[in-house]
Amino acid sequence: MGFVRGEKMERGHIYSCDFPQGASLLEWIDWNSQSSENHLVFLSRLPHRRLLEHIDIAKVETYWMTHRVGQAHIAPDLDALHDLIQSRINNHHGQIILEGLEWLVTLHGEAVMLNFIRTLRDDLHRTQWTLLFPLDELAFDSVWLARFHREAPVFELFQQIETHSSSHEEQPVEFEQTPPSIEATNEGLPALVMLNRLPEVGFTKAILRKRILQWRRMGLDVSEVEPALHLADHESYSLYSEVEGKVRRAVELERLLEQKESMLSASELTTSKFRIRQLTGLEEILSLVQSL
Repeated sequence: MGFVRGEKMERGHIYSCDFPQGASLLEWIDWNSQSSENHLVFLSRLPHRRLLEHIDIAKVETYWMTHRVGQAHIAPDLDALHDLIQSRINNHHGQIILEGLEWLVTLHGEAVMLNFIRTLRDDLHRTQWTLLFPLDELAFDSVWLARFHREAPVFELFQQIETHSSSHEEQPVEFEQTPPSIEATNEGLPALVMLNRLPEVGFTKAILRKRILQWRRMGLDVSEVEPALHLADHESYSLYSEVEGKVRRAVELERLLEQKESMLSASELTTSKFRIRQLTGLEEILSLVQSL
């Protein structure tokens, strides 16, 4: 596997990227540290002895985020993190990678973390630094994740290149990307978009993970399909197809609701759209719409 450099992040902004596997993130940091363009600051949940196996810490300013006291350690305290970041962005230029958002949200709560991120966004404005939050998006509530992405939009840092030797060529799967900034409905819910079906030919767990993220960014509760990430290929696709059918019915049902929006009370509309995103009670909602 290798990396192809993509578009550069704009200085003075914060971004997020989906890196569910820690090894992939460390591989990217090591690759990026070979360039002299930026000073890299990495705040990680891994101790330095673990990082040494993956990156050259002589080229990356690293901190172990831990409750332990020690040199190059930093507590998962928001004031401490803010002071460190503030001290760096006042000088020179570079990139800060803050890993462990899942842990920080658990420690401090969703609302507090969102305010913290907004503060960092304001701090970085007009500086020569960028701040990146790598995370596993499946670990977060979809509504909170949509709000987070408004402050730290998704950025495709690199395209990963994988080479495989096989006796036959597989047809590439066309896979559309959901825009990072998803439009919201009048009720403040992420808007639903009809996505293309994924064919079984070329279907992989990596593609399934991306599709799950697309659905979750729209606020859909698709936890039912997540076990497919650990099933055999045929069983995985079968479960995906079942949930795909529910999602398509949900999208179509929301369109019907919007067509008859004037005939529904505000509470009926909001409740129905919320249930649609939970993929529950779809038949009841259809009956309600058809009775209008």
